[in-house]
Amino acid sequence: MPPLLSEDNESYPLALRASSEGFWEWDLKTGQVRYSSRWQSMAGEETGPFCARLEHWLGRVHPEDRPRLEAELRALAAFKSRGFHYEHRLRHRQGHWLWVVARGLVDRNAGLAGGSLADHTARRTSDPLTGLPNRLFFLERLEQRVREASSQKAWDFALVSINLERYRIVAEGLGFAAGDMLLMESSRRIANVLQGAHLTARASETEFYVLLEGIHSKLEALQRAALLQQELSRPLFLRGKKISITSWTGVAMATPEYSRTEDLLRDASLAMEKARSSGSSRPVCFSRGMREQALRRLQLEAELRNAIESGELVLHYQPEIDLRTGQVAGLEALVRWQHPERGLVPPADFIPIAEETGLILPLGDWVLRQVCRQLAAWRALAGDWLDLRININLSARQFSQPDLVERIAAVLEDAGVPARHVGIEMTESSLMADSETAFRTMQQLRRLGVSLHMDDFGTGYSSLNHLHRFPFDTLKIDRSFVQRMTSQKGPQEIVSAIIHLAHALKMSIIAEGIENASQMQLLQSLGCHFGQGYYFAKPLSADAITAILASQATGQAPAMLRFVN
Repeated sequence: MPPLLSEDNESYPLALRASSEGFWEWDLKTGQVRYSSRWQSMAGEETGPFCARLEHWLGRVHPEDRPRLEAELRALAAFKSRGFHYEHRLRHRQGHWLWVVARGLVDRNAGLAGGSLADHTARRTSDPLTGLPNRLFFLERLEQRVREASSQKAWDFALVSINLERYRIVAEGLGFAAGDMLLMESSRRIANVLQGAHLTARASETEFYVLLEGIHSKLEALQRAALLQQELSRPLFLRGKKISITSWTGVAMATPEYSRTEDLLRDASLAMEKARSSGSSRPVCFSRGMREQALRRLQLEAELRNAIESGELVLHYQPEIDLRTGQVAGLEALVRWQHPERGLVPPADFIPIAEETGLILPLGDWVLRQVCRQLAAWRALAGDWLDLRININLSARQFSQPDLVERIAAVLEDAGVPARHVGIEMTESSLMADSETAFRTMQQLRRLGVSLHMDDFGTGYSSLNHLHRFPFDTLKIDRSFVQRMTSQKGPQEIVSAIIHLAHALKMSIIAEGIENASQMQLLQSLGCHFGQGYYFAKPLSADAITAILASQATGQAPAMLRFVN
């Protein structure tokens, strides 16, 4: 009887003879395996008639995949299975990994097992949108490149991490098809800049990796990366709109200390994050200090988790002053972290970490509960005459919670505080991710009785558009305009225009960042309703606010500066 998969077997299908698949045939009596020419070619070996033990195959299988393949083959040999279909990684003779699909069947009468091997590397390793290699393929090639550099003592390459910042804005504003066009155009531009042996891959939704070859210095790596960033920054037209691409670029030079590819990837990503956090328009090269900073952030994250649970957080309240009467009209609740060893940790050091890690959600819940409890305490002390509102800042992540309105309503009811005493402050970024859901949430909050404040007005993506569309009660003029309006004509005109706009729309207006009497007087002359800033008071403890409210209740109410100096 001819071998099961031999080409002179009359049952051998013609279609399989022309196939690009390789074939194998295992004699269960002798243990010898016959590998076809195509099988050998896929593995990078010289082609021709070839027989070997099964270990010739298994020895090339990725260690994570080998146990499953061995089990499938043993089941065939013991006639416990009629066949199998298994995708695994096979090491090419040159060292890189292929993705192959092995199929097997058994002929008990002939004592033979056999099947095919098909190369699925292209399907598994390319990104379907951009056509670039995907993250898995890139990591395997980078691992191979690190091994080569280590053995040859030639570390002449660098890794570049590029992140496209504005993809989400484009996708949400113009549709995800436009977002896909942005990604495809970005990959095309990267390919245009890089010629030769450089390898580019799409690592995630908005991140690309580039393996720069022939790099001998940081300066050379930064120059190449700068060309990439410059090409990406050129405007493009999508759906008839001119779009500017913002990208952040980090570079890690390959050196002998990188025995693990994940360390090189980590450092390139750290450099990219440094570029993002500093707003750098140029590539940033990794330095050891970035790794130490990242470790400190990890430590701070762990401590922040504990702080939320152990009561290390406190609320301070910055007064909002009625510029016509000098009285406290409202408060902004600001969270502070009283660290047992570091002392008072500035919000700028831990709020971004809370945002990135999702800790902002339990932190936000804690702030809401504390504010309502404090309001209830002040109302019990002062009586129903106290018409005070406390504003709470909500991040985009908090605002996107599907049960946000129900959570706020439950806390208000539990504390016995009317909804009109709570205001929600949000920036335009809170509305960008899903504007339709944001609009519905804001309508529900208005029906609940909570007031809505647009924070940092004038600095966002499309302030006037959002003001027209969303049901805000109050505008807060960004401090950057207030602090420059007495020295520059432009900011003063902007502030005047915002105030007139608020009056026309029958909205309240609050100016942030007032630091001196000249700013306050100018705002008064322009008709601004309320003001907030260090000229009146820094954020104060609950006890200090209690004293101020008591003074107002007795009619004493001296000038604000006497309360805070």
